[in-house]
Amino acid sequence: MLKGRLLFGYIVILGMLAGILSFSGAASAADASTSGNESLTPNWGITLKSQLYTFPQVPYHVPNTNTVYVHSTTSVESETKSWEVGVVAAVDKTTGKEKWSYSFYKKGTAYPWSTSIAYSKTGSVYALVTDGNGNKLYSVNPSGKLNWMITAPESSDIHTMNDGTLLLVNPSKRDAKGNFAPWVYAYNSKGQKISERSLGEMYSLLDGQYLVSQVGDLGKSKIQVYGPKLNLLFTYVPPAGAVTYIDEASWVINNSDILIRMNLPQTGNRLIAINAKGTTLWGRNIAGNASVQSVGQNYAVYENGEMNIYGVKGLLLKKTMALTDPMTVVLRSPDNRLITYNDDWKNVSDPATLKTVYHIPYDTESLKYHYAGDGYLYAVKNYNQLVQYSLPKVTD
Repeated sequence: MLKGRLLFGYIVILGMLAGILSFSGAASAADASTSGNESLTPNWGITLKSQLYTFPQVPYHVPNTNTVYVHSTTSVESETKSWEVGVVAAVDKTTGKEKWSYSFYKKGTAYPWSTSIAYSKTGSVYALVTDGNGNKLYSVNPSGKLNWMITAPESSDIHTMNDGTLLLVNPSKRDAKGNFAPWVYAYNSKGQKISERSLGEMYSLLDGQYLVSQVGDLGKSKIQVYGPKLNLLFTYVPPAGAVTYIDEASWVINNSDILIRMNLPQTGNRLIAINAKGTTLWGRNIAGNASVQSVGQNYAVYENGEMNIYGVKGLLLKKTMALTDPMTVVLRSPDNRLITYNDDWKNVSDPATLKTVYHIPYDTESLKYHYAGDGYLYAVKNYNQLVQYSLPKVTD
């Protein structure tokens, strides 16, 4: 999906992931055929029961373990149609051997309409399943056993926060007056509802730390910042006439500060940093076509052919880079590195030095690549095989 807003004069590329995957048999070696990076040799490959076109969700490496979670779907047949059932499999990162899998459908229950998955840093798996009887919220432990299942309110998105809180989001709930507005529910790790509240039309979850909501008309809006349990931390009022789109222009930097991009009537595009109490710390003008991305405590700004890394005390380093137009968007990888595009590769760069660490080959007709962090690359091969690679480090 291509999404652009004239406010910032830049293009944001968003990938839509969908597919069908189920595991069968043991892990095995896979043929190397990378079309553009023939030096890659697979670590292992897993044969799939159903054809797979791409991942429903990028494989997730559970922190401090040797486990990879893969979200997939398989099919069950009713008398009238085929239904996609959400499945999560735990795979050994080193060998590819399946440890366990859990299907979020049991025979004799209502057929699922949709399944959304979220993972906690401690290895718990959460699934929000919608079927003909409503919504269910599942919790599965790191051993693949069900912790609990509860009835959940109507919602379509699920997120895990850093403190273990679960947030369920209904993007369009009808309120008592008949109006539609986003609505969010907070649950603890035991499945107990903590709180709920409405949100502005634009909202964003920031690094499992904050939920920010933009309320009011453009140029006159205010920004409400909530903690993981939906406790209001502060309300920030941008400068008069400032226009921002909080859903695509806000980041966490320096562990707890919030960086917001906005367009000011007199000065144009500007980055403004506020602290965890809502106090403005500083501002910095940037080019209208600049790309911005947070990375750890710092943040990157790509403008006028140059990548700049800023920290609390200002500019840390800069490097001339030629990124492929219009893919001048700077992305952040799961291992907190920078991903950029040029004519030959997607480059994974170290934000502390701006040196390229890995090259990721572009997708081909037979391979769909997804970078999971720490040099691990996953691909779909020949529509029925999940393959893992270890990317070689780039040497100068």
